[in-house]
Amino acid sequence: MDVYNFHKRIILYALAIFMSLIFSLALFSTASSRPFRIGKIPDKGKGFGCATCHMSSRGGGAKNSFGSDYEKLAIKAGEKYTEDLGKKDSDGDGFTNDREFEARTHPGDPNSKP
Repeated sequence: MDVYNFHKRIILYALAIFMSLIFSLALFSTASSRPFRIGKIPDKGKGFGCATCHMSSRGGGAKNSFGSDYEKLAIKAGEKYTEDLGKKDSDGDGFTNDREFEARTHPGDPNSKP
C-alpha cells in the first residue's frame, strides 16, 4: 500500500468517527429533555406534553414563555410548581397560568385563551 492511499484511509476513518460523534451528540441533545418535570405541572402534561414548556413537542431545545418562567421560578424552588408561577401570565394573554391549566388552554401560547 502506498503512502497516499494510507493517508486517504486515515482521513476517511477520522471523518467517519467525527460524523458519528456529531450524530450521537445531536441524538443525545433531543433525548436529554426532562420528562419528569411534566409530572410537576398541574395537568401532568396531559394537555400539551413537552410542548407545555418547549417550542418543540418532542421537548428539549428552545422554551416558550411558560417554559422560561418555569425555569426561573419552579426549578429554583426545587422543581416545584409554585404559587408565584401559577399567578404569573407567562404568555401575556391576560390569563394566569393557573387559569390556563384550569381551562385546558396553553400557558405558553398567547393565542390559546380560556
